[in-house]
Amino acid sequence: MKNLLIVTKSQYGYHIDPYKFGIYLRNDFRIHHLSWDFGLPKIKGEGIRTRYLSRKGNKASRFFRFLREINKEIRTGTYDLVFLVYFPGCSYLLLQNPQQAFNVDIRTATDTDNSFTNFWKDSLLKWESNRFPHRSILSHGLAKRLGFKTYHFLPLGGERFCTEDKTFDALHLLYVGTLENRNLLTFIRGLHRFISSYEGTSLPRISCTIVGDGPGNERAEIEEYIQSKGLENLVQTTGYVHNDSLHTYFEKATVGISFVPITPYYTHQPPTKTYEYLLSGLPVLATATEENAKIVSDTCGVLISDTEEGVAEGLGKLLQNLNRFDSKIIRQVCSEHSWQNIALTNLRPYLENIAEVKKASFQIG
Repeated sequence: MKNLLIVTKSQYGYHIDPYKFGIYLRNDFRIHHLSWDFGLPKIKGEGIRTRYLSRKGNKASRFFRFLREINKEIRTGTYDLVFLVYFPGCSYLLLQNPQQAFNVDIRTATDTDNSFTNFWKDSLLKWESNRFPHRSILSHGLAKRLGFKTYHFLPLGGERFCTEDKTFDALHLLYVGTLENRNLLTFIRGLHRFISSYEGTSLPRISCTIVGDGPGNERAEIEEYIQSKGLENLVQTTGYVHNDSLHTYFEKATVGISFVPITPYYTHQPPTKTYEYLLSGLPVLATATEENAKIVSDTCGVLISDTEEGVAEGLGKLLQNLNRFDSKIIRQVCSEHSWQNIALTNLRPYLENIAEVKKASFQIG
């Protein structure tokens, strides 16, 4: 069994993609995971050795400590392969360990509101990633945008949180994900507009649960709006809930919300939750990013603009067609996109091949 080191800046268990890769590959590799310690509750991954690095000190000192400790781990750990989820400066590790087999994995482009920042950080990402002989990326569109011609396509996936077929007799809306840079207040305003259109008439059965948080005041702003408009009985927020504890929310829901701003840096970013809603048999109200448009059709949801008007119109269309949805048909839309299937049929043979090629070249050399 080969030794695999997974390195992320996010604390173990809080970046879902590498967390799920480790969970589903632990019977095929001896997996070690190294990450920063953000002081969040520790997630236990049975059969996975985790190591956390302190974030004490200023940005410069902890950054160089991070690189130094990863480098030390690589040199002393006898790893067959190192799987790096890209972070600025990671090419230093390749420079220091030219005999080590690496894969750099790109899960996102820079997604700030500053186009100048996005350009320079993405330029660094491209330059560093091109130093690695092996790189993986989550979408062909993002690879094209970043200018990669050779790469391994490692798509996003999702868990199936609900296996029972739904009875679509009410709009029980569910949003799961970060609140950072998602403009979710726009969605709440659109929901309020939809609800207000029924003033003086009977409001359809509707509720909305928002599961997630952000690093700023995003949740507080949403809660303030909910209270100011008297929506407390219809819209609830829960804060952050780990991926492993989402089942009860998916079991109650009848519609998943995949609200991502339609911007150059999000349009090629497949939202994980779109897959999780569909795998769980939920129709999706999704903004019409390029990646959402590839999988969301009339049989499994409604595509909308990222505006209040778009949200209200989309909810109206969903309500009109709600009883036509079928959980069995919805699950088939992306049945191959479970994390387990991606890990075992895509990532496992890819990693094994990299390790074997590196081993053979080392023996010849």
